Amino acid sequence: MSNRELKQWLSRRRESRILKRIRDHLIYVDSCIVKGKDFYKFWLEKDEEASKNMYEIIFQEEKTADGVEAEIIDMLSEGKTPEYVRADLLSFIRTADKAAGNAKRGVKNLLVLIKHEFPKGIKDLIGKVFDLLAEEIDAFIEVFDAMFKVEHEELIGNIAKVDNIESQIDDLYADLKYEIAYNSVDVPAGALIILDHAIKDLEDVSDLVEDCADMIRSIVLL
Repeated sequence: MSNRELKQWLSRRRESRILKRIRDHLIYVDSCIVKGKDFYKFWLEKDEEASKNMYEIIFQEEKTADGVEAEIIDMLSEGKTPEYVRADLLSFIRTADKAAGNAKRGVKNLLVLIKHEFPKGIKDLIGKVFDLLAEEIDAFIEVFDAMFKVEHEELIGNIAKVDNIESQIDDLYADLKYEIAYNSVDVPAGALIILDHAIKDLEDVSDLVEDCADMIRSIVLL
């Protein structure tokens, strides 16, 4: 695989159906992640009905993203796309789709815990994670949109923003692990296990979004 060849292929097809559908797919991924903030607001209020409704919206957005992903895979399999392009785009799409899946799974795990009470420190940290995830995926959409601009300053700046947010979420994840281990003695062990899975899901979302940004960095800048 040659990054130069892939970049040339993408540049010639910047208005192609495939790239337009990839962006459509990313918008659904973005929606799954950003709507986590709305879910978490209801979750904090222990509004079970509103939380379930928001989870259902996220579920449907992730399902739609899966459908668009399948459509893109079919388009890439039509036989007109060079193998080196097909492999890289498939990897990119599947990585983005995993981010949506993890966002949905993290929200689902939190929904299971809605009747439990957690220390304020844990709740505040999770809220910060949701806020940063929304910022990270929005910055990544801007990375994708800046791929074909002649000047790369905007692209480089947004990739750096994604990287910085991912590092912040890593730090919050470490803080959350500490809170679960040492400041949650009154929370049942089973609830803490599920909570640990939920925050790991959210941390994985951040890693996957950064991976997608790194793929674009490799294509455009290397």
